Amino acid sequence: MASEFEPDDPVNDDPVNAVEVRATERPRALHWLWEPLYAKSWWFAAAAWWAGKVSSGYSSMLDEAYAAALAGVLNVVFFPPMVLLVLGAGYARAWFAWSDWELVEPTNEQMFQRKSVGGMRDPASDPLDARSGLHWQRFHRH
Repeated sequence: MASEFEPDDPVNDDPVNAVEVRATERPRALHWLWEPLYAKSWWFAAAAWWAGKVSSGYSSMLDEAYAAALAGVLNVVFFPPMVLLVLGAGYARAWFAWSDWELVEPTNEQMFQRKSVGGMRDPASDPLDARSGLHWQRFHRH
């Protein structure tokens, strides 16, 4: 199977055209979550942090270090979903730029619906709507 970009192709020698071709490709999460050096460093640091956290049960010195206030902050910094959230922000931005999705303001009809959540006209009789006071209050007062 031939490569998409041939070296002797005069179109591929132009860096502006190469950027345009790359901009139309679908963004891959791997490019943001793993390939940059800072991403690899963050993932390896998180793995080392949690390996030390596991081994702190066997060492009193490590246990004291992981009980400090700074360790609480580092627990948040090296929490794997936090790493994924921060590194994935660039991917989400690129994906929205690539796709045809647009973030738009909701219309007046979308913000202020004529019917209630459950589809009833009167929100006071709809048990799914928070505007129905009796359904959302406690009936039994002790």
